[in-house]
Amino acid sequence: MTRHVACALRLVVIFFLSGSAPIFGMPQFLQMFRSDPFRNPAFDGCNTCHMSPEGGDARNTFGQAFENAGERITTLLRAQFPDRFIYPVSKVSETLTIHFSDPNNKQIVVETGGMKHLVDVERKTVNDTPAALASGPAPGPTAVPATQAAERQSAIPVDPYAREGAFFGSNLVNLPDGKPMRAGSWEFFVGHRFYQDIKAEGLAGLFGFDSVATVAYGVRAGITDRLNVGVLRTNDFRTISLNSAFQVSRQGASSPVTLQLRGGVDGKQNFGLYSKDNNPAPRQYSPFIQLVTTRTFRDRVSFTAIPIFAFNSRDETQQFQRTFGSEHNNTVSLGIGTGIRFLPTVSLVGEYIPRLWGYRGEGTDYNSVSIGLQKSTFRHTFTLVFARQLVLTPVAAAYQGHDKFHIGFNIYRKLR
Repeated sequence: MTRHVACALRLVVIFFLSGSAPIFGMPQFLQMFRSDPFRNPAFDGCNTCHMSPEGGDARNTFGQAFENAGERITTLLRAQFPDRFIYPVSKVSETLTIHFSDPNNKQIVVETGGMKHLVDVERKTVNDTPAALASGPAPGPTAVPATQAAERQSAIPVDPYAREGAFFGSNLVNLPDGKPMRAGSWEFFVGHRFYQDIKAEGLAGLFGFDSVATVAYGVRAGITDRLNVGVLRTNDFRTISLNSAFQVSRQGASSPVTLQLRGGVDGKQNFGLYSKDNNPAPRQYSPFIQLVTTRTFRDRVSFTAIPIFAFNSRDETQQFQRTFGSEHNNTVSLGIGTGIRFLPTVSLVGEYIPRLWGYRGEGTDYNSVSIGLQKSTFRHTFTLVFARQLVLTPVAAAYQGHDKFHIGFNIYRKLR
């Protein structure tokens, strides 16, 4: 088994160190700029938004303004950066300039006294403030045309780094969705799976919420725009999971899929470092490799497929009455997931993890099935979970499933 573990770790290290691709950027944002009818062709490449031509580093002034605008190119953004866009300008006087920076000719930007004001002619607003009658009271909010309301509804008020297509947060339920992280960002995770069976508990037991829970806490940090690392701990066998992810690509103009390579190691009993009596605990180290492939259609429906290789997955520190596939010490699984975004910030997700080969767990011999309802704000995601699985670490998720459904939740909070 030691030879298999060593080979797996070498593969992860070689992959991380041998990548010769440029630092990960956001190709769909560059394509958005290139497709803008007013864009200045003199500007192109990653330094449109970043400090260097290679990209992946800090954003320049335009990149920061683009992020503050919800990572959209707006009428006001064009007027704020006339060097990057070419559009008609009328200089009425030394103190008054009109920017016709809306390709749809519904808005203009009025510059006076060094200040720029967005005038929406169709809605009759200035900086979103409705116009009032000259001799009457100020009106309430003006009605928004149906077509414009539909356009606003389609804009998703979520940080693009906080979701991947129809997937919000970092996981569907237990499976990762391949979402990248930018350098210097942080994401915190809290997960609960309540122990009692939903059906058996019923309404009297609040469908299992009254029972004890398997709990996990985790944090991830973006080292570069391609590489992030994280740590997760669950009270299930006091397991600590160290993990890392390398972003190969993200779906956009230059790539048909989001592709992410993940690797790490689970260590039961706090990696065997200590126990309650301060003596070394039995050690169980289980490395894993995941290859996350995600494809999104029309920003509404997402699919993911994740081959999972879990090594040393059979628990040799415990004596279980029933084990399945115990002649093997490794597990090969295939995680399959999908998500449907039916509201701007709400998605229904599901995942299925069949064991293809090797060790299949203890107690019950079932593949994992999980369903989640995700609701997201700008950088915060809550997922209500119904899962035929209690475990939360990558290795345990690869081999262990239950015959009953449990209720629970995942919470993700992203910083920057």
